[in-house]
Amino acid sequence: MVCPSQLRERMEAVILLVYGDESLDETASRVCAVAGVVGPEDVWIKLESKWRALHGDIPFHANHCESDRGDHAPSADDDPNAKHKANQELYKNSTTLLAESGLGGFASAYDLVAQREAFPRPYSPPVYYQPFMDVLQAMGTLALNRDDLLELTFDTRVESEHNAGLIYAHMRESNPEWKKRFASKISFESSRLNVRIQISDLFAREAMKALDNEVGPVKREIRRSWQALRSTGRFVVHSFSKQHFADIRKDLPNRKEELGFDASDYAAWLHKKGRQSNVTNYFEFVTEHLEKMPPEKKNALAKKLEKAW
Repeated sequence: MVCPSQLRERMEAVILLVYGDESLDETASRVCAVAGVVGPEDVWIKLESKWRALHGDIPFHANHCESDRGDHAPSADDDPNAKHKANQELYKNSTTLLAESGLGGFASAYDLVAQREAFPRPYSPPVYYQPFMDVLQAMGTLALNRDDLLELTFDTRVESEHNAGLIYAHMRESNPEWKKRFASKISFESSRLNVRIQISDLFAREAMKALDNEVGPVKREIRRSWQALRSTGRFVVHSFSKQHFADIRKDLPNRKEELGFDASDYAAWLHKKGRQSNVTNYFEFVTEHLEKMPPEKKNALAKKLEKAW
């Protein structure tokens, strides 16, 4: 029987809305970050109103705003220097709005150079999916700790949307507690049409730049915009570089033993199915492998697979 206090707790569960985006360096080869910004609907509504007042009908893109490109490029009648200063002020004001909003965020940033050194082709993992899983993990932990519910919306990426949906479904189904907290499906929308994804794009860029300024060809001090977000205590970036990937590579023999399959099993599966190796087929192979296992072992391995790359 449910007591009144338990019923009240269930009724008071908050739906937390997560909006996510990714950011890569200008060469798309050094650093990739995926970020999620989270908060209840009323907080999102307040920030969205202020954001629209600041930006008007111009879709915000953090990279373009800083580099004077796209919708933030100077027109034929603009003074390029004046436009650049205006864009810098716009970026600063946008960061201030996010910092003062009451929303929070988690981002995962990966050193792609270090990743390729540890896992050269053909063993190099896809760029986007691991930090995406890290964000899902962090948001799931937040929902469990707060006893709240989650709805997630990420920027549309044609090349990865299908696989990201598969990852979300797998992680949700493999964890009974998450299944209670996560919405049945993840949504994908265009950042040009969704102001909240534009807001998450700013945080994603800050996460990417924070790591790129450490590992990139030009070493720079911590950006003031990142300092403003970090100082709130509500925005966290986890970065992964050389030591992280070196440790994973050393542990590969143990991981293969725990998972119960290796590259030869995957190659045999591809041959049997008459398929080529790609991310979608790898996820299908792993799912089939898990379904053949006893439930207790399957649940334990599901957690390990979140870091299987």
